Amino acid sequence: MFEYMSYNIAPWGHEIVIYFFLIGAASMTFVYAAAPAVFGNVFGGIAKSMEPFQKTGLFVSLILLAICGPLLIMDLGQPSRFLYPILYFHWTSPLSWGSLFLPLFGLCILGFYYGSMKGNQKLMRWTGIIGSLLALSMPLYTGLDLMVHQTRELWSNPTIPLLFVILSMSSGTAVVAVIHFLRGQLDEQAAEFLHAFLYISLAVTFALFLAEWVVLNFGTGEKQQAWEIINQQFGFKYWGVTFLIGILVPLVLVAAPKIGRNPKVLTLAAVLSAVGAFSFREVLIYAGQLTQINF
Repeated sequence: MFEYMSYNIAPWGHEIVIYFFLIGAASMTFVYAAAPAVFGNVFGGIAKSMEPFQKTGLFVSLILLAICGPLLIMDLGQPSRFLYPILYFHWTSPLSWGSLFLPLFGLCILGFYYGSMKGNQKLMRWTGIIGSLLALSMPLYTGLDLMVHQTRELWSNPTIPLLFVILSMSSGTAVVAVIHFLRGQLDEQAAEFLHAFLYISLAVTFALFLAEWVVLNFGTGEKQQAWEIINQQFGFKYWGVTFLIGILVPLVLVAAPKIGRNPKVLTLAAVLSAVGAFSFREVLIYAGQLTQINF
């Protein structure tokens, strides 16, 4: 129905896909680690089930963040280009805000760790609150960075930032669930806490996936072209890995009343949702670069 030329390449490659995935996982991992200090006894004190995870979560979040930096520099080609969005800061640019918030997020993780070593609850609470807001801004800015490309109709969609935040909830929950499970700390309260976040993130991802399907099928010519590219070049990743393995199967698992909170089932569902979160971003990033209507 539509044609796209061979010169429609995808300059944003696997470095960006992995970066978007890891920065989201690092963000949500920190939110879980900081939850006991931020929420305390709110919601019946269920966030305190994450206390055994605090120091481990901070280390994991820092390691993931440390991996993200080189990935971003590899994509930019030269290390000095990392500073351009800050040196030439523009308040309307999501990339400028993201480049500014990224090191501040790292400082909050270090500040929270220092507070935990000194037993300074006030410092932990404030770095936890500010760090959690900065953590939320990480997947948000990556989604906004795609949304502002008005010539890329697959990306120029207000649901993309929300989708990236939700996908980060899934990938971060997977990191926390696996660590808890391997350390034998996924008790009833921790499973209940992680189950709630995973259930919400999968349900919203399912709804956004269906919304994307409607928009691409009944949208503009370029959106319909994107739909054709997705089905032709990324059909297995989109329908098999993203929808079936990454959304539908884990959603059914966590929705099952008798097994949804079982530690093994919950961990499996979280890992599958992380696979889907990676695949969903990968398809959207690659396919979004290939569309171009020729007149």
